[in-house]
Amino acid sequence: MSYQDNNLNKSKSSEPRRNEYIRLPQVQLITESGENIGTIDTDEARRMAKEAGLDLVEVSSNVRPPVCKIMDYSKYIYQQNKKKKKSKTKELKEFRFSPVIDDGDMLHRINRAKQFIEKGHPVKITMQRKGRQSTEQAKEVFDEILTNFEDYCSIETEPKYEGRRISITLKSNGKTKNKQNNKEEIKAI
Repeated sequence: MSYQDNNLNKSKSSEPRRNEYIRLPQVQLITESGENIGTIDTDEARRMAKEAGLDLVEVSSNVRPPVCKIMDYSKYIYQQNKKKKKSKTKELKEFRFSPVIDDGDMLHRINRAKQFIEKGHPVKITMQRKGRQSTEQAKEVFDEILTNFEDYCSIETEPKYEGRRISITLKSNGKTKNKQNNKEEIKAI
């Protein structure tokens, strides 16, 4: 194997090997219809794939001999990428509040947060104290903000107190790792 072939294999390590990159002498072959042929020579399997106008793709390299299937490689990669896109998580949206926020501003941010929760995004609510603003005042406003979400979403993480910040992460109902929140839980927080 030349230096270029070695680098090619390293760059495509996440992709399955196919055709001439399968270097073992024998493979377990599955046809395009799903029929298990059994263990045959790799050259014979490549020839069968070429006759069918398809590729020989290694689907399981953990066993010996590796399992290979005759299939359309580009279609297989397309389907794998499509699965990856569906499993992507939504981006975390953060809304920052201050203990002295005006009611109109607070309601606007709460409504925007609810819109993002409807779309499936997790939302982080942060209360930031500045200067000599009291902790009690910040907790009162924070509790008032949380009461707007009590029937609307679930608490993903418990409130975190980090110096002058209080933050909590919320998700839409039914999509949380922790329990659903209710009025008693909000009051306990």
